[in-house]
Amino acid sequence: MVRLRRLRASAGYTLLELLVASAVGLLVVTLVLAQLLALGRSQALRAAQGQQMEDAQLALELLRGDFMMLGYGRPLQALNTDPVAWRTGVQAPALLACDQGFATVPQLAAPTCAQDPAQDSAQDAAAGTASSAVELVYEADIHSTVVSSSKAPTDCLGNALAAVELSEGGKIHLAFNRWQISPRGELRCGARGSTGAQPLVENIERMRMWWGLPIDGQPASALRYVPAAQVADFRQVRAVRMCLLVRSREPVLGADEVRTYRDCSGVAATSGDGRLRRAFWTTVAFRSWSL
Repeated sequence: MVRLRRLRASAGYTLLELLVASAVGLLVVTLVLAQLLALGRSQALRAAQGQQMEDAQLALELLRGDFMMLGYGRPLQALNTDPVAWRTGVQAPALLACDQGFATVPQLAAPTCAQDPAQDSAQDAAAGTASSAVELVYEADIHSTVVSSSKAPTDCLGNALAAVELSEGGKIHLAFNRWQISPRGELRCGARGSTGAQPLVENIERMRMWWGLPIDGQPASALRYVPAAQVADFRQVRAVRMCLLVRSREPVLGADEVRTYRDCSGVAATSGDGRLRRAFWTTVAFRSWSL
């Protein structure tokens, strides 16, 4: 009897027991791998969202800084107006805005706006798929811009600005900064006299702008925001409302994942290339100097 018990004890596991143990082990491995994959996807999504935030913050700060300088010029002569205004070296209007981007960008002249023949009204233009583009003019100096190696004020690309002779004597430096979105999805800036626009921030897919006009024509009244096509005189504009549609650098969504977002027109859209997209908004009130 003792010998029989020893034989049974040394007989090992049965086939059924091995199959059950293998199934349990496979289940544990599968669960661990699923958790690792989920963790990796979650980290990829968080990294993509962080990259979107950084790109949006950088692009909005660049635009906001330029808009805060819009129309600035040192006072040269008091004008006989009520209230008193000052003549500067900046010729009004200091702002040129296009809803559909620039059609032509001359090196030494003002750009012209592109027109979409498929759109019939200013309201349709504001809801289009193209990006806004602007040219901002202000007097640059060594305090408001990065100083070049020759100790001269610079444009948005860091190029030294040539001095402009004033009729009453003296010289100033004028910045003509042009902001637009490239077909590759980059926020670009160029300037008159430069070799062309250069990318400053990547992954900016679209830029839309609306311009704040006083409702009753008085400077202190509430503003209504309209597209550039509805602005008759940009000297009346008091603020800009901007939207940037920012995408992730790499696709992070699986084929079975559908992510919807609201674009800059407030329309629900779906990302079809696996990239995250998000619209970022800001409003910039212009300073008191004349446009």
